[in-house]
Amino acid sequence: MPTEKASHTREIYRYLHRQDMVSQQKIASDLGLSMPTVLPGLKELREQGLIRADDVFASTGGRKARAFRVDPMARISMGMEISAHHISLAAIDMKGHILCSNRIRQKYTDSLFYYATLGKLLENFLTGNHLDREKILGLGVSLPAIIHEDRKRVKSARVLGAPADLYEKLKNHLSIPFLLFNDANSRGFAEWWDQETRRTIIYLSLSGTVGGAMVAGGELYLGDNQKSCEFGHVTLIPDGRPCYCGQRGCANAYLSASLLSNMTEGKLDRFFALADEGQEPYATALREYLLYLAIAVNNLRMQYDCDIILGGYVGAYMKPHIDDFREMVRQRNRFRDDGLFIHCCRHRYETAAMGAALFFVEQFIQNLE
Repeated sequence: MPTEKASHTREIYRYLHRQDMVSQQKIASDLGLSMPTVLPGLKELREQGLIRADDVFASTGGRKARAFRVDPMARISMGMEISAHHISLAAIDMKGHILCSNRIRQKYTDSLFYYATLGKLLENFLTGNHLDREKILGLGVSLPAIIHEDRKRVKSARVLGAPADLYEKLKNHLSIPFLLFNDANSRGFAEWWDQETRRTIIYLSLSGTVGGAMVAGGELYLGDNQKSCEFGHVTLIPDGRPCYCGQRGCANAYLSASLLSNMTEGKLDRFFALADEGQEPYATALREYLLYLAIAVNNLRMQYDCDIILGGYVGAYMKPHIDDFREMVRQRNRFRDDGLFIHCCRHRYETAAMGAALFFVEQFIQNLE
């Protein structure tokens, strides 16, 4: 059981995480802690190299107040995303900022060649970016799969075709301790982490397949069998279009980003450029897509009553359309919510790798003593 001292140390560190620079007097005031409680916590964090006190606030006539801040480079966390056609790598600091990243096109295959390629890519990334291995907390490997609660076994990976023993196969090639994560959960966690308020969110991932995540109380809700938030397989239109899962009418069949990008040879940016110019048939296809998306988002709002973030490939292009889309949802909303609960994703690139890396940052903070 954590001691009271350790709890205060974590509380102080989390508080500093949300600040730029702050005095010890303000820390005590904002957290409702006494100075005899704050000072040992700051001392412990400084001794661990996690915070700095090398700046001072301007004097108001008396002794200058010291300013404390998190040292973002005290530790590093790594994330890797494996998708059907790409591999992404990212390194983040303790505040969740991406330090460096790399993305290559590589088709996934369950083969020694592929896993060796991952290992070589990781080693080149570490060496080429001069990353200090001693500071690395761990490597989160994100992929489109349902992951066992031990984060070392794949329960199902129908889209990717990854084997149940993927962890064991990767272990022979990755030089950093790692764990496996669902890609939509990773993206949702990254979006939640970047919020100022850290409120409950639903993350709707609109990529080649449709998925999602829910973060409540600071934790991902995974469900009893790690199958929560499979929004892509919720029935959107009864007996509608066929889905790759074998059922009909799933949200995947209406909200996959491929429905749009396939109209422009796989280039989603080109599709949105043409649709935004009003060119046909792209403008009509986008209107139809947004209609189905409005139905899905309204259903989620009715079920969860929280903020909804549009993410994935499509979410990255929704900002110019967000006001009109909010109105579409509002018209369907039983309570005529203003639509401001709908947000575009903040992160457009390497979000899954970032979210997987953030797991180790959060774990490190939770274990502070």
